[in-house]
Amino acid sequence: MSATAIRTVAMLAALTATSAFAGNSTFQQTCSNIDFAYSGDKPAIEATCLRANGTPNKTSLILTGISNQNGKLTQGGGASSFQESCGNIEISVDISGAKLTAFCRTGSGSSEPTSLPLENINNQNGNLAQ
Repeated sequence: MSATAIRTVAMLAALTATSAFAGNSTFQQTCSNIDFAYSGDKPAIEATCLRANGTPNKTSLILTGISNQNGKLTQGGGASSFQESCGNIEISVDISGAKLTAFCRTGSGSSEPTSLPLENINNQNGNLAQ
């Protein structure tokens, strides 16, 4: 088997495995150039993800349900509002997962470093999805 064929088989196995994990995000295994961005005025993840055929696709996913609760990022429902009271917002990734980090205002007006694991985000044939 050629090196290209081996890489393609490994990539397809990783893409197939993404749906097998509940809770943990797996997109970082087949996506690159992962950044925090805005889609209009909504917070989002932006990345370049591989399709099943190996071609790259620039994609984004709006982050929903994240809020700032007294300096801590929390996951809930509805639209995200954390971006209104948090700064230095970043997405960090490694093989085990992804997390959103920021400095968020507390009720007293100070800012606290905080992070939140980003769960259930996967690469579905080159597109970020939950």
